[in-house]
Amino acid sequence: MNNPAPDAWYKSSCDILSSLWGATATEMSELPSLAGEVTADVAVIGGGFCGLSAALHLAEQGVNVVLADAHEPGWGASGRNGGQVIPGLKIMPDDMVQRYGAERGESIAATAGAAPALVYDLIARYGIDCDLRRTGWIQLAKGPSGQRTTDAHVDQWGRRGAPVRPLNRDDVVEKVGTAAYVAGLIDDRGGNLHPLSYARGLARACLGHGVRIFANTPALGVGRAGTDWLVGTQDGSIRADKVIVCTNGYTGAMLPGLAQSVVPVLTGVVATPPLGDNLRSRILPGRQAAADTRRLLSWFGFDRDHRLLFGSRINVQREIIDARNFGFGLRRLNAVFPEVDTSRLAYMWTGRVALTLDHVPHIHELAEGLFSGLGFNGRGVAMATMFGKVLAGHAMGKAKADAFLPVTPMPRVPLGRLRDQGIAVALTWKRVMDSLRP
Repeated sequence: MNNPAPDAWYKSSCDILSSLWGATATEMSELPSLAGEVTADVAVIGGGFCGLSAALHLAEQGVNVVLADAHEPGWGASGRNGGQVIPGLKIMPDDMVQRYGAERGESIAATAGAAPALVYDLIARYGIDCDLRRTGWIQLAKGPSGQRTTDAHVDQWGRRGAPVRPLNRDDVVEKVGTAAYVAGLIDDRGGNLHPLSYARGLARACLGHGVRIFANTPALGVGRAGTDWLVGTQDGSIRADKVIVCTNGYTGAMLPGLAQSVVPVLTGVVATPPLGDNLRSRILPGRQAAADTRRLLSWFGFDRDHRLLFGSRINVQREIIDARNFGFGLRRLNAVFPEVDTSRLAYMWTGRVALTLDHVPHIHELAEGLFSGLGFNGRGVAMATMFGKVLAGHAMGKAKADAFLPVTPMPRVPLGRLRDQGIAVALTWKRVMDSLRP
């Protein structure tokens, strides 16, 4: 096993610029920070996929929008994820029907399944250069428990007309280039892209529709000012009729309890140098995005320059670059692709994923005219884009009450002061269960 030496990487605060995506993204012109007070019909807090999609869909309807981000568009998980365009929610369509009733459950499944198509449409309409590959999404089963999941996926989505088909062990070897999995599926609705370039493309589309975007402008508080909402920042404020909060795993203390409504978990990602012809022709030759079904899942794929990316959970809660924190993922990488040399990795970075206890994203109306959408459970490229469109509908008063996921009260994850310890225990339990019931 060729693991990098701990001193091969310096410790520092993780930033988008330390990632592969930060090094290879399309350029974005410098954006101003907010100084003074501005007014808008709708203020959007957070410049990830969800916030940018919300702002864009509002601006397309002629709504005056101001968007503020604590750093820059795509800085958080939107610009640091695997770039996998995954259809559907974490839960299966039959579960949606059981949970929400037949009519609404089917509507939710249809909307979630169509989320990749929305991404592809925006990319085409606005000419976004983000290395899009509509090659499908592969899900892989390590053992019997995982195969039951992939079989259910094929059955349930297949009954709803989705282009999904099963993969046996030989298919996995052919399409993925590994014997580490016993079965799987391929869903032709999926794909992969350069996530930071996609985020920046959405930002440029927003600017083209008149959205005012302020970078390096963290929202410090949100409160009423007469009949308006006032978003306070370090050097200014945004006065608006409506506010949409799209901060996901990077939600701070501006709205009490919102950050505690999700479970933030770090994902660690590594990228190799460009692989040689032999490996690049054997590993994912169709260049699909791939992920497994394990409780502590792993995902992998290629960028446009044939670098292999591999991501997995890491068992720390601080975003620092330290090779010792990536050992779990590197062991997984060596188990799946033992022929890949990991002694000379090109990039290593982290990003914060927001999980929910019920495995579905949450829409909240925290007060009249104050909306939030968060908790994408690792499926943020497609689902956050769709959520932005849905939140825009709510802000304009055009969303049907029974369309897509219901607006729910804000929950609170019961961890309190032991939050980090509780997350660590949960990750350890999942790791043990992955070993016992793959």
